[in-house]
Amino acid sequence: MSHEAADPAHGQEGLQLSAADMVWWSNVFKTLGDPVRLHLLIHLAAQGGAEVAVHDICDTGVAQSTVSHHLKRLRSIGLVENRRAGRIVYYRVGDGVRSALTQILRQREQADAP
Repeated sequence: MSHEAADPAHGQEGLQLSAADMVWWSNVFKTLGDPVRLHLLIHLAAQGGAEVAVHDICDTGVAQSTVSHHLKRLRSIGLVENRRAGRIVYYRVGDGVRSALTQILRQREQADAP
């Protein structure tokens, strides 16, 4: 084993997190650990920042009330934003989330490449 692999501090200068950041990231990972919420986030990210009405996001295999609940959870940690127009609620991916999600998904593609 090389010294670099054994040294946990090596290369982590940009990964220093405060206790509050660790709690936030832990909540992000818990939230995205649900396949329906991850599906909703990816669906919204694919819209390129455009808003989508809750009733237009029905391809998740769960009831619309459940979709609304999952979107509320995504909103509570800042991954999506919403706007109400009368009785209709529109959602979109939060600022910077789309590019970060795209970068993470590309890392997976690169890891699978030969």
